[in-house]
Amino acid sequence: MEEVQSLRTPEFVDGLAEPGFLERVLGSRLGATTHICVLDADGHSCSVTCTNGEGSGIVVPGTGIHLNNIMGEEDLNPLGFFRMPPGRRMPSMMAPTAVVGAGGEVELVLGSAGSNRIRSAILQVILNVVDRGMPAGAAIEAPRLHHEAGVVYAEPGIDADALEASGREVVRFRAPNLFFGGAQAIERDPRTGAVSGGGDPRRGGAAVAA
Repeated sequence: MEEVQSLRTPEFVDGLAEPGFLERVLGSRLGATTHICVLDADGHSCSVTCTNGEGSGIVVPGTGIHLNNIMGEEDLNPLGFFRMPPGRRMPSMMAPTAVVGAGGEVELVLGSAGSNRIRSAILQVILNVVDRGMPAGAAIEAPRLHHEAGVVYAEPGIDADALEASGREVVRFRAPNLFFGGAQAIERDPRTGAVSGGGDPRRGGAAVAA
């Protein structure tokens, strides 16, 4: 709130009507991670996760390419900033995933946005589809939890009482929340070739059949 209030300067008011003002003000505050996956009836698949980090606010002129500032993300520096030697490949939470059945055919393609919550979102969607037999869309919309730094974060529908009874610290969310990632998934029935998918409503996701 303090940061937003500090922006309301005389220059801010004077610039409201200027072309491109919105982009200049918000440019350094736009970012986030996006996932898209594609799977056709023949089993050809692609799963891609892209990120702007927190967003650098810089677009390469004439290209439309938004440069990221991913080097500053904590999840890429689990040992602390500036601890890795030059040339070392950095870790990443981004994990485009394909689930392959016993016959060698791709049955589920998925991924998620959400920094440290990517891993827990992907795991829970896979469990919902493979172990619980849920359709991809329902598997994505199902309640999620996330464990980090000794704390369990839980959406409504998760048995938080049982978690607390087991001695865990629980943070209860009042509604599904974008904190828990933005998973996208497509599944294919290997017997019929039928394809269906789901986009995460937590982050405005969508699934399209064509």
